[in-house]
Amino acid sequence: MKNLKKRSLSLLLLLTMVVTLTGCNQFDATAYIKACLDANTHGEFEEYAQITNSDVESIKTQYESLLDEEISYLSAYKATDEQKAKFRELFANIYKSFKYEVGEATKNSDGTYSVPVTTYKLMVFKDVMSEGETYITDYVTEQTEAGKSLTEEDLYPVIIDFMYETMSKNFEAAEYGDAVSVDVTVGPMNGNSKVYGISQTELQSLLENFIDLENAQ
Repeated sequence: MKNLKKRSLSLLLLLTMVVTLTGCNQFDATAYIKACLDANTHGEFEEYAQITNSDVESIKTQYESLLDEEISYLSAYKATDEQKAKFRELFANIYKSFKYEVGEATKNSDGTYSVPVTTYKLMVFKDVMSEGETYITDYVTEQTEAGKSLTEEDLYPVIIDFMYETMSKNFEAAEYGDAVSVDVTVGPMNGNSKVYGISQTELQSLLENFIDLENAQ
């Protein structure tokens, strides 16, 4: 159960692109961060494509590919195509339910921008670990008493189904944590004053504020 659960912590997309300034264009760090979050979580690509001067379809293709990657680890646990499809849809819906508010950017003396983002943590992993161990233990006991001998691989589909059902139940309840505000830094990339963006590390850290990963440990 623990090994399977740890693998599911890759549940965060990372679409990141930079903005190249041309002529007298004024960089809008607030719009950039909002568009970046909208693309990564809500699957809304138009504004992101416009700001980064990229193609909507190519961004959408990347997004779909990343969703496929998120559920690819289930193959190692003998998940059926139906189970993987259900998880993929669940993950996409979870992303679309992430809540956040992007405030006005402040330009710093070093040329970077600080953008305040208020996040609301969605509680989807609650009870997955705390109840999962008991559920699997009870299942093994029942099967053993019925004269069935189970291998670790025999338990994979049971664990996967339990994770899906519990996460789905939590998602349908749509419980959010208290608002938490963080400042995101947007600045020149690789020392180029004409190219602005957010680091993948900082974006990953920000996205982790949207979901209760601490309940998945």
